[in-house]
Amino acid sequence: MLKEGKNMDFTTIYLDFNKCIQLFSNQEVYVFGTGIDAEQLTRQLAEYVDIVAYVDNYRSGDGRIFYEKEILDVTQYLERRNKNQNKNQPILIASYRFANEICEQLQQIGCEPGVDFFVWDDMYLYHFDENTKKYVEFMNTIWGKQKRNNTSKKVLLPFDNRHDLMSVIYAYCGNYFAEKHHASIYGYLRFGMKREDASNVIEEIYKSFQMKDLIDSSLSEEQRIEADQICASLWRELRTWEDWDRISIYGIHFGTTIVRHLLRVYIPSFDPRDERMYLFLQRSVDTVVFWYHYIMENDIQVVLLADGVSWDGYIRDIAITKGIPTYALCYTMKKMELDYYMRPEYAYFDKMWDQLTEEEQKYGIEWAKEQIAKRISGGTDEVFLSEKNKFTFAKKKKEYRILEQNNKTKIIICPHIFEEDGYICGKQIFDNNYFSWLCHLGELSERTPNYDWYLKMHPSAVRRDFIIIDRLLDKYPKIKKIPADVSPVQLREEGAEYALTVQGTIGHEYPAIGLQVINAGENPHSCFDFTWNPKTKEEYDNLIFHLDELEPKMNLEELYKFYCLNYLYYNWDYVPYRKLFFKNSDLAMNRLELEAVGKSLGTWKYEAYRKEWTEKDHNRLLFELPKIFSKLDQWRPDILYKKRICD
Repeated sequence: MLKEGKNMDFTTIYLDFNKCIQLFSNQEVYVFGTGIDAEQLTRQLAEYVDIVAYVDNYRSGDGRIFYEKEILDVTQYLERRNKNQNKNQPILIASYRFANEICEQLQQIGCEPGVDFFVWDDMYLYHFDENTKKYVEFMNTIWGKQKRNNTSKKVLLPFDNRHDLMSVIYAYCGNYFAEKHHASIYGYLRFGMKREDASNVIEEIYKSFQMKDLIDSSLSEEQRIEADQICASLWRELRTWEDWDRISIYGIHFGTTIVRHLLRVYIPSFDPRDERMYLFLQRSVDTVVFWYHYIMENDIQVVLLADGVSWDGYIRDIAITKGIPTYALCYTMKKMELDYYMRPEYAYFDKMWDQLTEEEQKYGIEWAKEQIAKRISGGTDEVFLSEKNKFTFAKKKKEYRILEQNNKTKIIICPHIFEEDGYICGKQIFDNNYFSWLCHLGELSERTPNYDWYLKMHPSAVRRDFIIIDRLLDKYPKIKKIPADVSPVQLREEGAEYALTVQGTIGHEYPAIGLQVINAGENPHSCFDFTWNPKTKEEYDNLIFHLDELEPKMNLEELYKFYCLNYLYYNWDYVPYRKLFFKNSDLAMNRLELEAVGKSLGTWKYEAYRKEWTEKDHNRLLFELPKIFSKLDQWRPDILYKKRICD
């Protein structure tokens, strides 16, 4: 927390956009953070202030760049500061999740709040705006009668430093289970946040719907010793990414979760044993040790998670091991399982096809033919809302040639987005690890002189994606980056024959234009025969080394089967969470979806929700919740839940 300084004025420490412009217009500043918050600050302020460089505790070094500026560690920042003592170059902290922790860190090295550093708070997480004040009062009115006597039974739910209407969903679901089990609601801070990093504003919102307290996940002295011993023992055995994937603690497999967490939040190293990887392992083990003891030693009735993946996976698998019902609620509603992944349904799509009537099959095939033709001509009917504006089939042909004109076999690598969960469909060939796969392709590029290797960034790639891929291409110069917005149709016309992915949607796009897709793990198309699906590293390499011997897959009928099942018949909204809690569709949108329609997350949602709420809807939802969770308990991946049946 902030320590009081001699000249401190708290009204100027937390700054929104207007205050930043007033204080720092045309002035040199540093920005502490290189995540999504720093990106949003940069987009809003870059034309008004002069950002000298970025500061980050984990992403500095090796000449790393963020928005064309150098990323420094704190030591490097101090050196710059000492050289320029005559200059006023304050720091703007742009990291909502760790803002208080960073404040304390800067104070410890002699920086004064309100003078040397400020907190970017355009999201009003550290000071209230009117929308939030009224929302807290509103939630208190709805849930204030739910006060319960002290009880040792607990319902856990996630706390994240964001203004969003997940608080509505957590309020209904948390209070439903608290009432059912005569339990109290406790919040846990996601992604290893410290208790002192919690936004006081968001905490007031959670307390308004009867969260009793936030859990402090600091290790006890005994747990610290235990975590250090476990970490040291694991580290001795970690030599490869395969070793990382095999990690088990307390008899629970955490390896895949650890890798998912790493790739979603951090920048992986080419050496799985370098110092940064050791520090990451320490943080992961600390998380496991604390939550193992907490869950095993407390009377927890239900665990509610956000999306249930990445960092959430530590809590998920411990809770499930103890037999505690565990659910994900953030932009989805799912009952959790050990090593949960989002799309187990795909493994049964071939059998689901056989469950359709002959009439449904015929109609579905004709529908799929028409829709795929539209899609590869630029149509976006089935494209995710957040990706419609970036959909590359809709892009015009470049006026210049992209691929070299020669007789070499041309391969297009299509990497995934590291900001998203990296384990969508289950087991992957390369250690359940996108980065391991890319590094292996880099090695293959050095051994195949008769191939031209190209890499096409995902159209929705952001931030770390570019840092990771640029480092990869520096290490493996045989791979050439091509524009992310080039149309696959142009690449095919210029001689591209093969495209590589782990589990991407290119698998049901590229085959329609004659590009052969080779997957590197379980994927949406695994049980059909229009893409290549090797099962081992050896089988994968054998395919790559013998591309000239492959008989092209031309099973478009199989492609049509998948497409109509995926987009026409299968009901992905088995529990329609978007409509369950909100009437206004904007209120159920995530950050990327809102950005696609020119909006953003913010406290405006609170006002909109207050205006649409009625007591009738409130009572209806309370009545529906038992049935909703019963449906989640009964859901099975091998059942075809039909969304639409042709007449």
